[in-house]
Amino acid sequence: MVDSDPDRYLTEIQTAMLDKTFTTSPYEIEDRFDGRKMRTIYKLPYYPDRIVQHALLGVVGDILTRTFIRDTFQSIQGRGTTDAMRRVKRLVRSKDCPPFALKVDVHKYYPSVNNDKLKAMLRRKIKCPDTLWLIDDIIDSMPGLPIGNYTSQHFGNLYLNQFDWKIKQQLKPAGYFRYCDDMVFFGHSERELLAIKAQVETMLVELDLSIKPDWRVYDVQREGVDFVGYVFRPAQTRVRKNIAHSFRRTCKRMRAGKRFEHPLSSLMAYKGWFTHCNAKHLWRKHTRPILHQHPKHLRAAL
Repeated sequence: MVDSDPDRYLTEIQTAMLDKTFTTSPYEIEDRFDGRKMRTIYKLPYYPDRIVQHALLGVVGDILTRTFIRDTFQSIQGRGTTDAMRRVKRLVRSKDCPPFALKVDVHKYYPSVNNDKLKAMLRRKIKCPDTLWLIDDIIDSMPGLPIGNYTSQHFGNLYLNQFDWKIKQQLKPAGYFRYCDDMVFFGHSERELLAIKAQVETMLVELDLSIKPDWRVYDVQREGVDFVGYVFRPAQTRVRKNIAHSFRRTCKRMRAGKRFEHPLSSLMAYKGWFTHCNAKHLWRKHTRPILHQHPKHLRAAL
């Protein structure tokens, strides 16, 4: 509809912005299982909301990103899970790698974001009243940050930005990495990391956040550290167990003749994970038996 007459629809959006008659549409809410847990996804229509949010991020995205620490990774151009994996791997394999790591996750991060505190943070970065009017409308459309909005990942990064800088400048761990609400701290003793955990909990309370009870301290040499889908050890990097199990199940279903709408995509998603770690044997063991069952383009890719 929109693509058939873009000038008309974009003019309508422009008019709604100038008149300040735009308001975020009602959400379509869907519970979706992502392989590890159930998530509530909030979906907005393509027109006008997704167009408006995409345009907004084109204006403010770089302003926000420039203030982030180097080692936060989600939804930042040029970073992502691959960049996170490379930087953590580099530290873990270095001769100066700290022997222990603390892993914590924030409990229900997106729904727990305080809208008023988020808007105050945005006002420190953005001064245009018209832009702030639009941002406020999007933020106030739902308590917390709706999973599914284009803006939520950027605003989620900003919400923990001051926290990140306090970690780096005040607590000064031997290493610190964050991907959304997953955080890893490196230290030279368990006592040091437990002290950091206590301070992290206090800092998060100020943001109306708390950590999940499944936090843990890893012995990096003996156990490795689990982060962004990988388990990092000084001698090797393995893919996380649940990803490996999911890959084995997919291959088993393919060998059993189960139909896949996009069989190549089903496997290449895993190959993207395995390319960056010690998983060649796992890949070959489970893909070789299905080579003769699928078209030539799939066999060539494998």
